[in-house]
Amino acid sequence: MKNLMKLLIIAGLILAVAFSGCLGSDDDVVDEPDNNTTAEATHFYKNVTVEDNDTVVKFELTSNPSTGYGWTATANKTGILNETVNNVATPDMVGAPGVHTFSYKAQAAGTVELNFKYERSFENNTTLEDLTYVIQVYQNNTVEILSVTSPTGNLLPLSKNVTLENNSTAVKMMFTENPTTGYTWNISMTPSDVLNISKDHFDTPATDLVGAAGVHTWQFESLKAGNVSLVFNHNRSFEDNSTTEIVVFGLKTNTDKTIEIRSISLDTVTNVQ
Repeated sequence: MKNLMKLLIIAGLILAVAFSGCLGSDDDVVDEPDNNTTAEATHFYKNVTVEDNDTVVKFELTSNPSTGYGWTATANKTGILNETVNNVATPDMVGAPGVHTFSYKAQAAGTVELNFKYERSFENNTTLEDLTYVIQVYQNNTVEILSVTSPTGNLLPLSKNVTLENNSTAVKMMFTENPTTGYTWNISMTPSDVLNISKDHFDTPATDLVGAAGVHTWQFESLKAGNVSLVFNHNRSFEDNSTTEIVVFGLKTNTDKTIEIRSISLDTVTNVQ
């Protein structure tokens, strides 16, 4: 009987030690999530450039077919531009966005509107982006970007209108802006001595609605011949990492004071905290 009691006590001690060892094992402790981790910003690009001795206009647009969304392109006239590239490059990572490239070569003189919509073709009212570019093709088959219009949308919430004015001697930008939110458009030019800001004006909204957005208008004119990068950054100047949109224009000014839009990059930035 005494031997049986001893065996039971020993067995109980062994089980207790084993059980406490399981509870105290570092391998089984689940680490708590780091609440201070900040995800990298995501970007949604819409880029257009004039290439190949000014005979080609190329569009590179962020696209994610895995979501069902894709870009469709339509022209209001035929025979002026010839579509030579229409291709989606998908990344290796499943579900990650890729780039949809459209390329058009000058075919005949004229003016044409190219409209790009980012939507689900199998559903109604799913348009997230709506961009319209006006392209001029000259007799020598060179192309020029005359304007771009981007109305308010889900991925590009601030409307933007850019046009060449006064026989292409000035370029005018009209961007939605709402200073009541603390967000404004901040401009930088590199180099700073090629363009002159001839107009910088904010029009308050034509409504009594508190907090409604207005329109900020800038007009730039040439000071001398050269190339300039004009950057618009929509952010809170008093707050780090607050950028929501970046628009970059590559402009060329000529000796006759005319201005050419060589490239436009529209970038929607999402900072995920």
